[in-house]
Amino acid sequence: MKRFTLALLLAVWAIGLNGQSYKTVKDISYLHAPDTLKILAIGNSFSEDAIENNLWELLDAAGIPAVIGNLYIGGCTLERHYNNIKADAPEYRYRKIVNGKTAERYGVRISEALQEEKWAYVSLQQASGVSGLYATYDPYLTELIKYVKGFCSPTFIFHQTWAYAKDSDHREFPVYGNNQKRMYRFIMNAVQEAVKDHPEITLVVPSGTAVQNARTSSLGDTWNRDGFHLDFTHGRFLAACTWYAAITGLRASDNPWKPEKVSEETAAICRKAADLAVDEPFKVTDITSALKPETAAQYRQERCKLDIYYPKTRKPFKTLVWFHGGGLTGGEKYIPEQLMKKGIAVVAVNYRLSPRAKSPAAVQDAATAVAWVFKHIAEYGGDPSKIYVSGHSAGGYQSLMLALDKRWLAAEGIDADAVAAYYPISGQTATHFSIRTERGISFTTPIVDCFAPLNNVRKLGTRLVLLTGERSREMMARYEENLYLKSVLEGIGNAEIPIYEFPGADHGTVLSPAFEVILKDMGM
Repeated sequence: MKRFTLALLLAVWAIGLNGQSYKTVKDISYLHAPDTLKILAIGNSFSEDAIENNLWELLDAAGIPAVIGNLYIGGCTLERHYNNIKADAPEYRYRKIVNGKTAERYGVRISEALQEEKWAYVSLQQASGVSGLYATYDPYLTELIKYVKGFCSPTFIFHQTWAYAKDSDHREFPVYGNNQKRMYRFIMNAVQEAVKDHPEITLVVPSGTAVQNARTSSLGDTWNRDGFHLDFTHGRFLAACTWYAAITGLRASDNPWKPEKVSEETAAICRKAADLAVDEPFKVTDITSALKPETAAQYRQERCKLDIYYPKTRKPFKTLVWFHGGGLTGGEKYIPEQLMKKGIAVVAVNYRLSPRAKSPAAVQDAATAVAWVFKHIAEYGGDPSKIYVSGHSAGGYQSLMLALDKRWLAAEGIDADAVAAYYPISGQTATHFSIRTERGISFTTPIVDCFAPLNNVRKLGTRLVLLTGERSREMMARYEENLYLKSVLEGIGNAEIPIYEFPGADHGTVLSPAFEVILKDMGM
């Protein structure tokens, strides 16, 4: 009798208030196997040194398929690249590596190369002699980024060039007093300014720092063949290791491949100098120093997990993807109690956090997670045409970015308007304060750039509902930001955007009334 009573109690516990039973599956990785990694450099001889030799082989050894393209003009400055896009000039030698084989064409336009592949990464760099003079970067860098965005939605890389050998006779070395350390400092300052002023650049490949790290090794200042270009063997291998570690987040030290002409001892120096540079992109680290204990790829694997809570007997069900708050610096996935036993599935998502991963890592992860739900929810009984996205605070910001800037989900093969509705709760509509902090901008200084939902307003093909606490109780200007977003969206021709301000609710207590509205809007 006791056994029967216990079984009955367990059965009752498993059945929701609406007669449904529910199941939770935890810690599912939403990262997919790598697609072909497509990298295009708009560069010069320094990009030739860095990516045309050894990088494909390193990626291949790691099982990562890749296509690598380099648009080459020797000594080409950002200004000359800019003039070439204005004239659509056929000025480039274009080398493209596919399946380990290099094809070469001459008289190629930047526009031709951009249209040839769906490039995941596009790299830009300044000519070496002026790479430490930030006044030479703009307006050309800004215009190049804008031009590339007209063709594709890549991750923008800035390739950090290296200081010349101490005895270099390069004609522009006197600009830096013929001083290698001074040139290195100038380059670092210029690249940091470029990244700060161009938020579209989300990855720096620190080849300059890798070379400077390697110069602290037993090999000394032997990394150049002519005082400025890299040595054909270990110099070029060092740069390729740096690209490999920066793009994949994997340790070059764990990749066994090396060119035949590079000794094991020299290869170990190259790999470690590259890894140290990726750990600290803007300062020299002695080659004997320890590496950081966790790579970017390992951290991504750790954080990119989700939990699915779903009804076992009611199919096909609607699904709400839920992003936790925490200021983009903290927080953990959880299933909100107010959404349990409501006849819907809830997918709770973890994502990478600052400062261990800089923006736009969190938004990229959010897009990857939503794409995973579209591709897999039917396996659990869900309806892929009835997927909704919501989040609180930082999670609300994530929801707004996915709703308004279509490129994030487009990169995952999903149309942002395929989401049935977005329900950001207390989401920031200016550039998130944690992203401002990463750039050294005050918490109280509002910025509206490419990482601000307000900067990405568009005609929506889906539903957006804005929800906040009472304006006097919410976080600073949170209600007002959302109200302004509503006005701007309606001003460009969208139908009325519902906005809810819940009386008496603050930033934390807003969730319960917000969930009531969300469930009703979902038809539950």
